[in-house]
Amino acid sequence: MVMIVTAEFAASADTHQNPPLDPAHQQFALGQRPFAATSSWNTPIAAHASFEKLAWPRSARFGVAWSSYSPAIHVAMESDPVVAVEYPPGWGYPGGTLHIRMPDNATGASGTDGELLVIDGATVHNFWQFRRLGPTTAAARSYGATNVLAGSGWGRKSSFLGAGIVAAGSSQLAGLLVQAETDRGEITHALQVSIESSLAKPGRSGEAISGDGKNPDGLVQEGERLAVPASVPMPQGLSPLGQKVFRAYQTYGAFVIDVAGGVTNLRAQANAYDRATITALQRDLERIGPMLERVEETSD
Repeated sequence: MVMIVTAEFAASADTHQNPPLDPAHQQFALGQRPFAATSSWNTPIAAHASFEKLAWPRSARFGVAWSSYSPAIHVAMESDPVVAVEYPPGWGYPGGTLHIRMPDNATGASGTDGELLVIDGATVHNFWQFRRLGPTTAAARSYGATNVLAGSGWGRKSSFLGAGIVAAGSSQLAGLLVQAETDRGEITHALQVSIESSLAKPGRSGEAISGDGKNPDGLVQEGERLAVPASVPMPQGLSPLGQKVFRAYQTYGAFVIDVAGGVTNLRAQANAYDRATITALQRDLERIGPMLERVEETSD
């Protein structure tokens, strides 16, 4: 069975934040802000929002996933081989074999999750436990996709359909640190947070369509937005990327989309950045992370 994903793939791009698109191909380019301008990922925290302090334990650790447990991003080219990827039913998809273009070096990330993102035209394909079996064959244990230009970045609650393979059902591109974006300027969207598993409550909030928290006494649910209040001064001595993350935390916040073992993580594009940049960001996040509070946005 060959499956072609067509959900949500028909609206216009955000031409204010993103550079002009090739109208013939509607190809997303790394460096653009992903997803629709109306997406909550791209919506600043409301001026009237209130904040609730979180009782982060003194032992809480904060960091960034990069060399493992974070996906590489590959933008498909016409010259790339067509790869047949087998995957089982799940996240609202029937399973089968998906035929997409991807480079020869595209494979799952280090770590048991084996994540991978492949962008083909206006579609971002998310794979979990992806294994390259040969030049034109591969397998994955889970799959989700959405429109990277016009979609919300979140899955659909009814009828249930995941936009990606993280626990909240969102696309793993949503909130990911992407070097082409951060090299270009400020981060103009919310970030994604994988909460340390012992701090994750059961259930889901907001636009999350699923959740895998298990601790009734945890701090947050998947789908909640966290942020650093605008009144909090930036710590001295942050790295250039750490400063951008801090400003994004204050302007857009971060959505909790998954759990992680032993540490609350941001994720950064695996096939970009350099170790010195990530090491500096790791030090920054150890200082910034405990400043995160729960955002409580109410309508006017």
